[in-house]
Amino acid sequence: MKRKIIITNLPGGSPWHKDLGTAWLNGVLRNEGHEVILRDAHILGLEYVLREHDPHKADPENSLLERALCMIRDPKSGPADWYLTRRTFEDISRSIITPDTFSVARNNVHYISAYYDGTIEQACEAINNREKHLFYDYYAQVEVPLAQKFNPDIYGISVSADERQIIQGLILASLIKEALPNTLVVLGGNIWSRVMSAFTMPLFASFFDRSCDAIVCREGFEPFKELAATLNPSRASGTVWRRKSGEIIVNPPTKTPVRFNTLPAPIFERTVQQWCPDVVLPFQTSQNCTMQCEFCSISAGSDTFLKSPLSRSMSPTHIAENIAKLGVHRIDFVDELLPIKKQIALGEELKRIGYEATWQCYTTITDDFLDPEICRKLYNADLRKVQMGLESLSPETLKRENKRWNRPDHYGQCIINLWKAGIQVHIFIIVGLPGEPLFWSLLWLPFLERYGDFIMTIKAGRYRPAKMSPEVETGLHSASIELLPDNKPLHTNRDFRYLKTSMKRVEAMLTLVEQACREHTFYQYSSTYPWWANRGRHSNAEIQEIAASLRLLGNESPAPHLDRAIKKLPGIIQDELGQKVTFRSFEDVQKFARTIEKIVKDMEDKR
Repeated sequence: MKRKIIITNLPGGSPWHKDLGTAWLNGVLRNEGHEVILRDAHILGLEYVLREHDPHKADPENSLLERALCMIRDPKSGPADWYLTRRTFEDISRSIITPDTFSVARNNVHYISAYYDGTIEQACEAINNREKHLFYDYYAQVEVPLAQKFNPDIYGISVSADERQIIQGLILASLIKEALPNTLVVLGGNIWSRVMSAFTMPLFASFFDRSCDAIVCREGFEPFKELAATLNPSRASGTVWRRKSGEIIVNPPTKTPVRFNTLPAPIFERTVQQWCPDVVLPFQTSQNCTMQCEFCSISAGSDTFLKSPLSRSMSPTHIAENIAKLGVHRIDFVDELLPIKKQIALGEELKRIGYEATWQCYTTITDDFLDPEICRKLYNADLRKVQMGLESLSPETLKRENKRWNRPDHYGQCIINLWKAGIQVHIFIIVGLPGEPLFWSLLWLPFLERYGDFIMTIKAGRYRPAKMSPEVETGLHSASIELLPDNKPLHTNRDFRYLKTSMKRVEAMLTLVEQACREHTFYQYSSTYPWWANRGRHSNAEIQEIAASLRLLGNESPAPHLDRAIKKLPGIIQDELGQKVTFRSFEDVQKFARTIEKIVKDMEDKR
């Protein structure tokens, strides 16, 4: 039977990106003959809120906001225009008075409801006080009337980008359920698979009183097809629902996971443009990662989590055909890992069918990149950016985290070879990995000084034990950290405490690494040109030129609490290296960090 279905992305997600999961589900459901409306509310809702608080709302012709929204989508805009758009979004979002946390800053939309603390109790309070939510008016004035007019059989809400979107999802679901009591309201998205411990808690059942009829907690392809066929959550795989008795039931995942080669092409919402002059679409070629790092649970929602992805991997021919069907020429691959050989083969397939497309992807920093010819082959295949998890400079830590292919002594040359081939490089750093002395993180300062000119962007984050990750499930770090009771079931990470250091010291070290990132060559450029969707339009040479022009506009503000972090460092060095030191400035910290490289090398040689 043909159904009417709405699928909605949620505010709080990145307006610089389109969502792949909902677009693919759109393609699958339309392929089944259903009538589907896809809503990019993560873009529409954000722009609605900004416009409502625009000081020139009554005079759009003189509005800096309207000018910024035009410029960020105008291919003719230059560095000064982009800098103005950044400052405009920052200034307007900063001026909004709300009990919530909200900002549009640099590369992210940062939104946290005042009721979000990871507990079910506060999520219920958010629903009870939904009128206070920043996006309530947008929901009430735009999304609910549209739903009432269409009157769908199923209203799907995707909570896929951030666990903090759970509040947005529950509030929108409550409004839809109230306005359309006969519509099946279904929550879905990757986040639900990572908070499954919440389903067993008695209070969780209250979400079914006011918000939803079902939650899809696995891959959505089969469950949504089954829901559309029956409108009965009890008959849909990978779905959470409530019996009339009040008991919560979690249906097992599908017995036959979808093979990616059989999926129809995603169908994206094309009337709402992302914050970018051209259309850059995400795509995924396989399910699960072969590497299985100990700290990772990104693909927990997969029907084959922690299993081999080989049986569910698209061939290069099928990938090329799908890219051509999408009709765009820049692709953002969201696979956890896109192997080198597969990328080179994809480049060959695209040339065979006469279609041009460049892309960015995630990959591992293996010794393959020590060969400049491999890097050139990847560039010729049309790779333009890689995102790689360097994580740590400690070989011992990397072995413990099951990242033995990472060779810190080879990081620098790999990065240089990629950059010289014309490929942008993004690196991930983790501070506070269990069992790793904190001084190892200090070594990132001279590393970034030495290789920063060859690194496009850097993301430094604090270690967080992810629910369902191998290390949490096996207790790998029980000698270094203590996992605290899981009393925040709507968090995707576990609360914990360090046994051999303190969280304050870890935060101090992260602040020092963050300051090194802010002094990085391209920081002002990358803060002004958000994400590869926009940076990918420039060659490395053009990036260097634009970065130099933006630096003339002034220095970035220092990392928050930098002075406090500098004051904590002497205690760390005294306890870990037995040296008495004093620091007056970040420059002093940088100088000291250079001196301990030899100490660390001697320590490693003695191993």
